[in-house]
Amino acid sequence: MTFENFEHIKLFVNNTRLHIRKAGEGKVILLVHGWLGTSYTWRKVAPKLVENGYMVICPDMRGYGDSDKPNNGYDGLNLVEDLRAILKQLQITEKVNVVGWDMGALPTFLYAAKFPEELASITYMDEPLPSVNLHKFTTYNRENHGGYWHFGFNSAIDLPETLILGKEREFWSYLHGLMLYNPAAVSEEDMDEYMRTYANSAGIRGSVGWYRDALETTDQIAEAIENGKITVAVLALGGEYGSSYTHSQLEPYCERIEGGIIPDCGHMIAEEKPEDLLEQLLKFYK
Repeated sequence: MTFENFEHIKLFVNNTRLHIRKAGEGKVILLVHGWLGTSYTWRKVAPKLVENGYMVICPDMRGYGDSDKPNNGYDGLNLVEDLRAILKQLQITEKVNVVGWDMGALPTFLYAAKFPEELASITYMDEPLPSVNLHKFTTYNRENHGGYWHFGFNSAIDLPETLILGKEREFWSYLHGLMLYNPAAVSEEDMDEYMRTYANSAGIRGSVGWYRDALETTDQIAEAIENGKITVAVLALGGEYGSSYTHSQLEPYCERIEGGIIPDCGHMIAEEKPEDLLEQLLKFYK
């Protein structure tokens, strides 16, 4: 099984058209990418999950890849509705395992909070939990190269579209220098695939939609936390040189949680350490 063998499907869900990749039979794993990602982010992991007996679904999230790039609808709960609608259209009724990385971890968390009866588990990968500690990481400091400055930058209306256009590859290369502990994990050919759908005004605008709705998502997560702990089984993973605190920050808010730190890894776990991620997922699902 190779990633090229995955079926490409276009679905009209929740008032937008989404592109997904799908392969395999068995229990369902839904892989949710984050910022600077698409369904292609899972190319090193998804085929191995299929080989181990799972059905794997990789959407291009709203605003990314070959999916539509509307001007709105990027808050966490609406993204949950995108995911639920994908599963409904595919006529999947059994409980699913959702894996969310980076900003994709936020709708994954909210899915577990709002609809636990629909999920077998979630995996939350390398992302602060807004409403709990995001303020710490958006503060200007040396450890975070000036803080998570991109939250403010990406939220500014029309600014990313104006400044990044024509310099998309340079922008990504700079960010990869901060996020990747293993730079060779993303090749020039990989970058070509990402640029195929990102390097235009619509691609840039779509990619920052999550940030422009981030404060609403933060409020949604705060409300979810106030309503009690996550009851779905949780695997929380952070890269040693990424958001290594991922497990410890989630632990107070989850009834059943395991996981920890992926060694010698930065932020982009699925691309830097796919074998380690695969091992963690398969052990978790047993």
